[in-house]
Amino acid sequence: MLNIAHRGFKGSYPENTMLAFRKAVEVGADGVEFDVHLTKDGHLVIIHDENLIRTCGVDVLVKDLSLAELKKYDAAFAYEAYHEEIPSLREYFAYAKDLDLVTNIEIKNGLYFYEGIEEKLYALIKEYSMEDKVIISSFNHQSILRMKELDDSLALAFLEESILVDPIGYLKDHAIKIYHPIAQTFDKALVDKFHEEGITVNAWTSDKVPYDFKELNDIGFDAIISDYPDRFVRELG
Repeated sequence: MLNIAHRGFKGSYPENTMLAFRKAVEVGADGVEFDVHLTKDGHLVIIHDENLIRTCGVDVLVKDLSLAELKKYDAAFAYEAYHEEIPSLREYFAYAKDLDLVTNIEIKNGLYFYEGIEEKLYALIKEYSMEDKVIISSFNHQSILRMKELDDSLALAFLEESILVDPIGYLKDHAIKIYHPIAQTFDKALVDKFHEEGITVNAWTSDKVPYDFKELNDIGFDAIISDYPDRFVRELG
């Protein structure tokens, strides 16, 4: 089971920052997960929310600022010990391109529609030769299907929080072979059914419900996306 750090080492460091990604690697994570948006001037940036208020303390939308303007804000404003810029995806790729690291990129394309975000993402993946190192996921399944049209050899995942009526049938209908559900909605029998159909199950965790990495491992997930890559290492050895 792969250890994928949610928004980097979010449990201990400012989320979706280069610091959080480096710290995740240091504790032994197999990969990192993060979110991408488009700036006003068309750059891909790594931040979770559409609005900067929660992570940067300023009430403004990512889509309304240029990359240079976004760089002025502190993505670690709630942490006295740190000051971190909002990273661009280009910066992250320059860091990760030579590492043995899985990169799960979540396309944020829901509350606001980012025209051309899939094409821009694919162009940057190609530029840095990251095709075999990335998983692309999104709650916006249309974005994933657009990525599939660009290159159906990419690792593409439907990200989901609800409990679908027939998730296996849904994935097979769209020829998507990776599913990212919330862990608490799955058990071993269901994971086994997915595996029988050749579908990878990378689950994400919610801290609203206690979880144990050993129990998640016993369920048979292919990867766990969590805020605590260090706990994963300690509990699973």
